[in-house]
Amino acid sequence: MDPLLEFCEQNLAQGSQLVLDDEEITSQVETLTYSCMNECTLCAQKYFAFFEGERLVADSPEELKQIVRKAIKSWQEEYM
Repeated sequence: MDPLLEFCEQNLAQGSQLVLDDEEITSQVETLTYSCMNECTLCAQKYFAFFEGERLVADSPEELKQIVRKAIKSWQEEYM
């Protein structure tokens, strides 16, 4: 079973889409998008996603992509 990576559509539109466009990431996770995740203050200021229920936050889409990759690697080391 692959880990779950969740996104807010509003945050994707602001730049987090870069993470979903990365096939290396999306091939290793299940993804869900929501029209709103009730993280409006955070969404307006940062780029974020939830990985296995843990909020990952970054100042840029590129940084979020790196944080997600690290989270996937840590998850794989623990559970695989």
